[in-house]
Amino acid sequence: MATVIETVMARNDDRGRARVFSGHESFAVRYGWLPKLYEAVIRDPELFRDDEHAILSLGLGKNMVRSVRFWGEAFGVTATEGRIVRPTEFGRRLLDPDLGADPYLEDADSLWRLHWQITAHGGLGAWTAAFLSVTDVEVSRQRLLELIVASASAGRSGINPGTAAAHLDILLKTYDAATDRGAPVLEDTLGSPFQELDLLRTVNPGGIPTMRLNRGRKRGIGGPTLAFALADHWRFAAPGSKALTMRSIMLDKVSPGSVFRLDEVTMHELLEDVCIRSRTLTLRNDGVGGLELVCSRGSGPDELEKVAW
Repeated sequence: MATVIETVMARNDDRGRARVFSGHESFAVRYGWLPKLYEAVIRDPELFRDDEHAILSLGLGKNMVRSVRFWGEAFGVTATEGRIVRPTEFGRRLLDPDLGADPYLEDADSLWRLHWQITAHGGLGAWTAAFLSVTDVEVSRQRLLELIVASASAGRSGINPGTAAAHLDILLKTYDAATDRGAPVLEDTLGSPFQELDLLRTVNPGGIPTMRLNRGRKRGIGGPTLAFALADHWRFAAPGSKALTMRSIMLDKVSPGSVFRLDEVTMHELLEDVCIRSRTLTLRNDGVGGLELVCSRGSGPDELEKVAW
């Protein structure tokens, strides 16, 4: 029987909207999974034609195989067309053994790009709640659960509290190293590489389970990383425009400032670095007390792509 990724989905495909609440088989993405998946589908685009074949090819158990496939698509590394699973253009640029920027995901820069992809485009309810809906530095676990349930209901597809809690646990296992402390270390079940980003931590002020989102400068985010996210954001927020405002870059729901949790000083420094690397991008006053990123020639997103890669 062919492998099927089962997901609870709301009927909403808009950017930044929650529509996926399961399918990870209770496994967070692990070290080595995405490069292993990329190489496997390059060799065999029909890798997932049945469970047994995928299990033998990947050397993982049945549920892990389904989880690997889920994460490949959630992070935008692979895409499915019928029975065929192929790398996306993003997947090739990042993970190709011959031409990719980081085939073994050794650089924090690459992890931030993947974080952008899954948060902006993956549609995972917990990611949308934590990184796009919450603006405070801290948010209680209960509030996050409420946001996840509400996002499913808004999409006309309800989920039960147990599914919401399991989905939130996967978010925490992905980003918070504390969730793996004391767990047995087994081959193929090592922690998630995204814990290296130190993007969030779980704390318990007053005995209340709370998630703390770290805002400010981030290790691994340089000009090229920001340019990657900005190119995507510009195409959506200001298509055809020669300028993108700092307000949009920092405060739009699906923006680099929101997804990466950057402060304005750090963003300004990174934008200056982007401009130094480009011949046509400059920062200037917008005439009303703010700043904007301006492209003097050609397409802003296209120029940012050159800086990004």
